[in-house]
Amino acid sequence: MDIIRTIAAGFLFLVRKISKKSRRTCALVVTGAVVIAAVAFTFHGLHAGGKNNVYASVSDDKDPPKDKDEPEEEQLYGLDAIISGVLISQDTQSEVHRLGTSCEAVLVGQRTGKKVQESHFDFSEETATSVAELENHSIGASEGLLRMTDQDYETLLKIVEAEAGGEDIKGRIMVANVIFNRVKSPDFPNSIYDVVWENSDGSPQFSPTVDGRINTVTVSEGTREAVNRAIDGEDYSQGALFFMEEAYAEQHNIKWFKEDLKFLFQYGVHDFFTYP
Repeated sequence: MDIIRTIAAGFLFLVRKISKKSRRTCALVVTGAVVIAAVAFTFHGLHAGGKNNVYASVSDDKDPPKDKDEPEEEQLYGLDAIISGVLISQDTQSEVHRLGTSCEAVLVGQRTGKKVQESHFDFSEETATSVAELENHSIGASEGLLRMTDQDYETLLKIVEAEAGGEDIKGRIMVANVIFNRVKSPDFPNSIYDVVWENSDGSPQFSPTVDGRINTVTVSEGTREAVNRAIDGEDYSQGALFFMEEAYAEQHNIKWFKEDLKFLFQYGVHDFFTYP
């Protein structure tokens, strides 16, 4: 109790030195300090006298037996326990075993975790067939389905350039139309390459395959545009299966065209025919 009196006397001395307006506030502070000191003193007395009845009743007959050689840990209570906890928390030299899981370990686990998402695509048979047709360069013409390989496409470009390179876009489209009409007709081969290179009874169907012009021409952008437009279905041919440039045709061929075929129309330098 002497300690409490000493602390109280010190605070009263300080109160006399300050202004009257602040004494009421200081009095409250002093009262609080006295209460804290009293509590600290009480806990200190309990610690000095041993365990109180509450701790004893809880711990009796439940503490595991200790080895005689193992030093007994000192139990701290009250203010001593608080001060000890503060000192331990400031100790950066000693190894501390913390309970719980490291935050870093959790984050690392999240970063390294793998997320697998399955993709389910159900391609119908119809879709698979369409994809296969695209891979085979199948191209839809005005009627039915026209199959065209890379070889067919290159052959078509060259024959249109060789036969109608001096014509306008429409005239070139018509030549491509005639070749498409032949592919679709049962009277001619069923591929562009075979139609262009057909030799019926020793008679070639397109003169550029005979004189070699089909292999020497340079395909222009205009011809490429015309061929692509014909592939897209642009057709002015009226079903023509033949065309002839009379100024450069042999006389016996001219006679056959006019006598054995049906004349349809003329466009540019070409006359267009079909079977009667």
